Amino acid sequence: MQRPACSGAMLEHEVERVAHMMTSGSHDLGADAARRLRMLTMENRENDNLREAIGRNKALRDGILHLLKTGTDSARYWCCHCIVSLSHKHASNQSTIANHSGMMAAILDVLNKGSPLSRGAACSALVESTFRNADNALLVAKTPGMMQGVVAVMQEASGDERDDAAGVLRNCSNYSQEAAEVIVCTPGVLDALIEMCKGQHNSDRFTAMGTIQNLTRCSSVVPLLRGTRVVTDALLPSLHAMGAGEEHDVMRAEALMAVVNLSSDEQLEELEAEADVTAVIVQMLRCAVKGEAWKDVAWYDAEECLRPLAKLTLNSGNREFLRKSGFILVLANLLFRWLEVKSDRLPAFVHIEAEKRNGILSHLGYSLRPAHFLGFDTSRTEAHRKSANIFCEPVGPDSKSFRHTLGVWEAAEGFQAKDDTLELLPGITVLAKEIDLAVLALVNMARDATSASIMLDLGLPRILRAVGTATRQMRPNGPQFCGADLWVLQDRHLAMSMGHHPRLGSQENALLMCLDAPVLWMIMQEASTVSDCASCLAEALDGREKASSPRQAATEPEPMADVQHNGKTSSISRWARSWRPSGPDPMDTDADGQMADRSG
Repeated sequence: MQRPACSGAMLEHEVERVAHMMTSGSHDLGADAARRLRMLTMENRENDNLREAIGRNKALRDGILHLLKTGTDSARYWCCHCIVSLSHKHASNQSTIANHSGMMAAILDVLNKGSPLSRGAACSALVESTFRNADNALLVAKTPGMMQGVVAVMQEASGDERDDAAGVLRNCSNYSQEAAEVIVCTPGVLDALIEMCKGQHNSDRFTAMGTIQNLTRCSSVVPLLRGTRVVTDALLPSLHAMGAGEEHDVMRAEALMAVVNLSSDEQLEELEAEADVTAVIVQMLRCAVKGEAWKDVAWYDAEECLRPLAKLTLNSGNREFLRKSGFILVLANLLFRWLEVKSDRLPAFVHIEAEKRNGILSHLGYSLRPAHFLGFDTSRTEAHRKSANIFCEPVGPDSKSFRHTLGVWEAAEGFQAKDDTLELLPGITVLAKEIDLAVLALVNMARDATSASIMLDLGLPRILRAVGTATRQMRPNGPQFCGADLWVLQDRHLAMSMGHHPRLGSQENALLMCLDAPVLWMIMQEASTVSDCASCLAEALDGREKASSPRQAATEPEPMADVQHNGKTSSISRWARSWRPSGPDPMDTDADGQMADRSG
């Protein structure tokens, strides 16, 4: 029978006693202390405050470190599992334990010298320490010898131990691009991942494919991976592998995501993905927007799923698959939810103006003054709203939340037009990548008349105008996905180019003529912001509605049935025939285990 959880002074006394036993010098006492600490943390695993009190105890952390260095293999095993239970989804304990002086070196020692069980436990400790923690991910990756130790476990172990070792690489590559660079340059890592992708167990293939997919999201790693056999020996076989189950579906989806991330724009125009795999990625994105795990199998960030989906819209066949799988509605929900959260940060006078115009705020029970304006912690209010499932109401012109949120942003646009220096969202200058990608995907999808009709039915022109207002003073963090070559900006840039041509309207003394054509294009590219793309797409959609009025109401088509892929040659297979690694394989190493010279 489970013992009642400790609390208060009893817990503090018990922790001190365990810490003393750990440093007593007796091997038997040390192993018993480690087992007792594991039991203590498991008894209180639902109480984050008590777990934090345990993790904060320096004497206890010193005891864990002492046993990891000098204890028996059994004591080391239990100490690693203590780190697992203390760090599990607990950001404070993750950082406190991982940054304790000497802790990473002690875990590395277990990886190098422990038994198969204790080495697997050490990998489990690293998995929990790096889960959704970018700082710890980089710390683990940059600890000298750590990645080599993890790869050695992958190569020598099997079952759960091997899976946990790959999980360390998956977490580190997922939460830190710098860590991804370290991983891909570790000798033997790609060979080990490829072999796991060929394994018989879904869990092995699932974890290995997730790691490769994470690596392909790092722009500095992509050129290295393109020159390896990862695509031909891991991604394409996994994409067409036969099997069943949710882990198998995720593996195929991540294989497609990785293939797309590694493809050039020219290749993407020819790449027509399989409909059933594409539909799974759309489902994963839908769950990410809601803040849910996909079928309780894995968590994904919206940007992680949206990046490959946005790239797939370059192909007309993919656009049809995506439309039929409800992709447009997911994008509308993503943009709307972002606008709804950001509207809470708008100044009070904007909300007051919106009420004057529409009379909707008092009708919906909203305060005239946003919470942050009255001095409240908005992070708590937003967390409460999410937990209360306020975002469950479908996006649509007739919903109350739709009218309220967009009414506020339309009022904000009026104030911004009067004073273009007005900061409506003070302190928010960095644009979320998923907003940039969502606008790009909608621009590409709107090339097709049926998709444009669906966007009009969902009220997307109003949403896009609100996005244009909200992002006007924001710039993306990193490379911008929306650019000057998008079709919605064509009219604006055509007029600019005509003004630069002597036969099409330019005057001899015009200042525009002082610029060379490449410089002018660079300026247009820099000026083609997400805000402009969103606003221009809204205008283009409105123009189509007027041109086709009266318009037949378009409804979201039925989702496509799963496409059978086993035994058939799909278009992605035809595309794959042209894929060959270029140049020497970056996985090749010299006699000293160093990366082979790729110069020349």
